Amino acid sequence: MAATPRFATSLIFEDNGGLPFTLVQPLVYLSRVTAALGHVRTITVPTGFKTDLASIPRVFWRVLPPIGKYDAGAVVHDYLYQYNGVTRKQADDVLREAMTVLGVGRFPRWMIYVGVSTGGWKPWNTYRRRIETLNG
Repeated sequence: MAATPRFATSLIFEDNGGLPFTLVQPLVYLSRVTAALGHVRTITVPTGFKTDLASIPRVFWRVLPPIGKYDAGAVVHDYLYQYNGVTRKQADDVLREAMTVLGVGRFPRWMIYVGVSTGGWKPWNTYRRRIETLNG
């Protein structure tokens, strides 16, 4: 039987007086979304990674505060958007899977997923351009 998706480490970050936050230890997540045949794939967000957590627009903070149960999933999602050679849909699906693992309720999970699915194109494209520039 294939392993269950889970976080193998806890999210621990440093707050230097506001965004971005910096990971002080690796965040390790085991996901089925990007793995073949139902097995898990280990995603390791390295120490020193900078994140803004869930990037929730201020207008939604009453319903979805900028810091919440979904933070570790948001960090993995940020990392996948920036560095990890997956499709945008896979990165968004990993976020949804991770939020389920973290016990985020159905409605906030849906709201965040719809948000990244519809609005994530801008940061995704920005990161793709940066990667193309670095790779020459």
